[in-house]
Amino acid sequence: MKTRWAFVMIGVVMIVALGCAKREGTTAPVAQSSGPGSASALVSTTATVEDVDQRTRMVTLRTADGEIVHFQGDESMRNLTQVRKGDQVTATYYESIALRLREAEGEQPRIAVSEQVERAPLGEKPAGMVVRNATLTAKVAAIDRARETVTLEGPQGGKITLKVQDPANLERAHVGHLVEATYREAVSISVQTPTK
Repeated sequence: MKTRWAFVMIGVVMIVALGCAKREGTTAPVAQSSGPGSASALVSTTATVEDVDQRTRMVTLRTADGEIVHFQGDESMRNLTQVRKGDQVTATYYESIALRLREAEGEQPRIAVSEQVERAPLGEKPAGMVVRNATLTAKVAAIDRARETVTLEGPQGGKITLKVQDPANLERAHVGHLVEATYREAVSISVQTPTK
């Protein structure tokens, strides 16, 4: 049930966040950063509840640029009865990726995925957050310093050859090392009654 709710919440957030993002920059980038082997971004957007039909569970939102968005919440979305016209829906999306090279004595390439879901207690305004982490490791199978490429072997045995952007990184890499990529994304949504 948690996973089903998570997909519903993500659907709502994507309708609001992506729907706004494609139209004249109505989303607000809260932060953006990158460093050696990493990058992250945080975007937040707000919409106002225009209508809620509790019988059909249809919610109508007005985005910051005036666009009307409709969505239907399924039964797993609890606390919909707490939503009223005029409430503010805030959606935040965060993603990051980090890469690192490490020695891998005896380790094999692998993939690991985890998910954490939180939601508001019964009787409160709807709110929730979904956090997903995925870590993929691939083994360095070959290095071609002349062509500035590295060949990686994944968990299923497939291989891919990539051009390295910074050739200096090849100096530290050796066949048998692991390249580890950690991807994290988080989506949160909350509904609040504006203070007068």
